[in-house]
Amino acid sequence: MRGARVGSRVSISRRARRLERGWVRIVVAALVVLGTSCASPPERTISPVTQVPTDLLRAGKFVWVDLVTDDVAGAKAFYGALFGWTFEGDDDEYVRVLLDGTPIAGIVDVERPEGWERESGWLGNLSVADVDGAARAVAEGGGVVERGPLDAPERGRLALVRDPAGAHLLLLRSTGGDPPDGLPPLRRFLWRELWTHDAEAATAFYSAIAGYDVETVDFRDQVYRVLTTEGIPRAGVVEAPAEVDPQWLPYVRVQDPALIAERATALGGRVVLQDDDAVILVDPTGAPIGVQLWSPKDAEETR
Repeated sequence: MRGARVGSRVSISRRARRLERGWVRIVVAALVVLGTSCASPPERTISPVTQVPTDLLRAGKFVWVDLVTDDVAGAKAFYGALFGWTFEGDDDEYVRVLLDGTPIAGIVDVERPEGWERESGWLGNLSVADVDGAARAVAEGGGVVERGPLDAPERGRLALVRDPAGAHLLLLRSTGGDPPDGLPPLRRFLWRELWTHDAEAATAFYSAIAGYDVETVDFRDQVYRVLTTEGIPRAGVVEAPAEVDPQWLPYVRVQDPALIAERATALGGRVVLQDDDAVILVDPTGAPIGVQLWSPKDAEETR
């Protein structure tokens, strides 16, 4: 996993200043995934997080991610050319993102409300042991339960929540279990970072939700916080300046971040940060995403 060394190699404040605002009005879009009322089932059958049931629980792990967008065709064209991902499903329904035939993410098609500029975003699914209990902890900690808890066919029991700073995610207890731990292959999702305005408060909030322990790394008079369970890094927390909207940023593992940056620009994306081994870009639909060079040696040193 990316773990603590992320903070030691990429300037947090520099990244934050260059990350664009206006990430996504995720609430309205996510309601399309979850259905029109708390009591009713979702309108669409969304993909399970594992093809083969594992019966594993990896509480605190981000086990799935969906791109919520009003430009499915544009997203498919961009990510297909950038990462070699393929796609399965109707553009008007739920589209599965595949790598070498294995589902790794989803794309949710939403209608853009009148008067909005085009915006998209990645919505992470966080594994928890008890969705109902975690949702109560969200509310008790000053967050908001936007929808649910409810049961989604194939995916599991879930709830759409917003933390006190405004970052959204789905709490999930997967029907078929969570993916096993281990270094993901190239071109799969590797890491998540929370960009927020009060990192200390955010770590306390998410520790109550998912049982995280917190490790810190000092870097250039700043602190990078790593959320762990059972000693395994699960996510990072970045202290972002006021001009950056709070959000969870996903990273994809790649072999050559510089090449990805060049390719993304040629495909219509925009690079907002580029370092030796990490790049943050915005895809043509408006969704921020990161890429990261991460080797088995890096993973072993982090553990």
